[in-house]
Amino acid sequence: MPDADDTDGATRSNGSRIAVIDKTVRVLDALKVAPNGLTPTEVAVAIDSNRSTGFRLLTSLEQAGLLYRDALTGRYRLGVKFLQYGEAVRAGTALVDLADPILRELSARTRQTASLAVREGFGARYLHRIAGPEIEVFGWKIGDWIPMYAGAAAEALLAALPDAEVERFLAQSGERRTRHGIVTDEDILKSIAATRKRGWSLNRAALTEGVQSLGVAVKDESGALVCAISVAGLESHYRSDAIDDTANAVVAAGQELARLLPSA
Repeated sequence: MPDADDTDGATRSNGSRIAVIDKTVRVLDALKVAPNGLTPTEVAVAIDSNRSTGFRLLTSLEQAGLLYRDALTGRYRLGVKFLQYGEAVRAGTALVDLADPILRELSARTRQTASLAVREGFGARYLHRIAGPEIEVFGWKIGDWIPMYAGAAAEALLAALPDAEVERFLAQSGERRTRHGIVTDEDILKSIAATRKRGWSLNRAALTEGVQSLGVAVKDESGALVCAISVAGLESHYRSDAIDDTANAVVAAGQELARLLPSA
C-alpha cells in the first residue's frame, strides 16, 4: 500500500478530492507567490510533504511543461504554459462575447462560416464559430489548433507578427504539409507579403476540399495582436467577381471588433 504522502497514490481521496491534485494545487500556489522560485526542499515544506514526494511531483509538472527548473540554481518556477492558459481563459470569455454578434452578422452577410481564433504558439486556436447558411464546411471543432500556414485566420495571425517572430516560425516549424503538398518558406513569405499588402489573408489550399477562406488580424488600440476572424465557404465566393464582397465584409467585421476591444 502506498504511503499516504506518496503522489503515486493518486486514487486516494478525501471525499471527492484527489490527494495528488490537492498537492499539485498547493505546489502551484506556493510558486505563484515566489518570484525567485523554490527549491525542492522549500516546496516540500510549503506542501507539508517529504522531499522525495515533492521532488517527484515537481519532476512530473516540469515534464508536463507546467514548471521549469533553473539549471544554475536548481529552483523551480511556473512554466510559460500558464501564459497560454491565462490567455485562453481571458480570450475565451470576454472576447467570444464581444465577437459573437459580429460573427453572426458576418456569416449572414457572406453566407459563409465565420470563425474567431487566437494565437497559440505558432498556430491558431479556434474559440468560436458560426456555421454558414449554405453548408457546414469544416471537419474541425471549436477548440482545435491548426498551424499558422493551414488556414486564413492562422495566416492572418502569422502576417501580423513582427519579422523576428516570423523567422522563428520558419526556423522551428519543420515540414509543413497540406492536402496540396509541401508549403515552403518561399510560399509562406509570399503569403505574408500579400496579406500585409491587401490587409487580409486568402487561403485557397483549404483544409476542406472545395472550400476557401479569408481572414483578418484584429489588434487593440495599442497595436497588440488580439485575435483573427475569418470566413470560409464554397469556391464561388472566391471568384474574381465575388471576392471583393467577401474581403470587404471581413475587414469591416474586424474593424468593428477592434473598436469594441477594451483599452489595455
